[in-house]
Amino acid sequence: MTKHIAHLLLRRFQLLALILAAFILIALGWQGVRVQEALLTSNAAVHKHLETITLIQAFQTTLLDLETGERGYVITGQPAYLLPYQQARAKIEDKLNRLMQLTALTEINIGRLESFDVLVARRIQIAEDNIAVRESDGMEAAALRLLAAGGRQTMDHLRGHLNVLEQREREYLNTQTQKATRQAHQSRWLWGAGAAFVALLLMITSMSIISQWRHRQRIMTMQQTFVSTVSHELRTPLTVILGALDMLHSGIDGSLNNDAQRLVAVANSNGQRLKRLIDDILDIEKLESGQLTFQWQLVSLKSLVELAVAINQPYAANFGVSLIFGSSVLTPPFSNALAEPIEDSDLVEVDPERFAQVMANLISNACKHSPQGGDVQVNARRVDSRWFEVSVSDNGNGIPLQFQPRVFDRFAQADGSDRRRTGGTGLGLAITKALVEEMRGTIGFDSEPSKGSCFWFRLPIISNT
Repeated sequence: MTKHIAHLLLRRFQLLALILAAFILIALGWQGVRVQEALLTSNAAVHKHLETITLIQAFQTTLLDLETGERGYVITGQPAYLLPYQQARAKIEDKLNRLMQLTALTEINIGRLESFDVLVARRIQIAEDNIAVRESDGMEAAALRLLAAGGRQTMDHLRGHLNVLEQREREYLNTQTQKATRQAHQSRWLWGAGAAFVALLLMITSMSIISQWRHRQRIMTMQQTFVSTVSHELRTPLTVILGALDMLHSGIDGSLNNDAQRLVAVANSNGQRLKRLIDDILDIEKLESGQLTFQWQLVSLKSLVELAVAINQPYAANFGVSLIFGSSVLTPPFSNALAEPIEDSDLVEVDPERFAQVMANLISNACKHSPQGGDVQVNARRVDSRWFEVSVSDNGNGIPLQFQPRVFDRFAQADGSDRRRTGGTGLGLAITKALVEEMRGTIGFDSEPSKGSCFWFRLPIISNT
């Protein structure tokens, strides 16, 4: 009871661990999506601030070109200085609008930008007035105006505004960069911790499953060893008992009365049945462990089937059943109309003794489930260019539909009113299937309730050349 509870708790722990691991993976995926969105947002903000800083620096360069062109023309009177002034004058309005758009979302800069807009307009007006005085009144009047108009002071105010604005943008840029770095570090640690925890859960679950598997393997090995050992230990005394019963039955120690003979016959029959059970158990254990040896030979399939039918004729007679071989005599209810009869020269590579065991199991099974006076038909045919097929058909009650998936299982027996009459260990068909597969063949059956059954197996064709 305690082991059952512990096993149940362990199974629940495994299920809980797998659910928790799946939940953590989903949470990590969701967190990864959030981090990715946050990084994209930070990247967009960084790009915006970098663009703003670049525009501020370009605006400073444009103002410098405006001032240089104005002063150069006022001092020298050469029209060549008007070219950088005119180029700066053409660009300054567009750059100012772009700068105001980029920084419009920063509330702290709104007042400064409004003042900045006034200062830019004033500086442009001063420059235009100075150039107009130079053209109309000459250099001296223009030089006096240049000193008194306040152009330098306005330019200093503009530079101050731009420096403050650039400094703020750099602070914002630094903040966004630090935020992105912090999110990346948090995501890395979160993913690392989550992956380590999931790996730990999976490792614990895997170790638990492996431990359970090894435990089951040990139990199966112990069961197989126990069954094999008991079977071997039973075989020796059973052989002695059967020998003693045969001696009593033969009258070696004197004749027995009828009652004694009947008791000896019953004991001998049950002893033989127990011996068959032990032999079946040993055979299936050897098959599963790969210890059953096969003596491979190239043999005529037709001769093997004919020999099997002849050997099992007495067994069929005990059940009052006719055992028939040859597709020309009867057509089985589940036969393939396109199949061809086999010839004496058709060869298969099998162990003749194991083949005889397969045939004995199928024929005995058909005889047990056939009514008295019924027929068991054995057929052999060429199905196609690759396979021979041997079938054993009966006209009994058929196999119940609910039992058909378990026909070849060990110790499987369908419930029926004639179980006591038919007997059997439930191992014959399991052994038959294993033997056929060892001989590189396949096995199956067709059955309909109240219409009988047809068990068939196929073996690969061996060319007689």
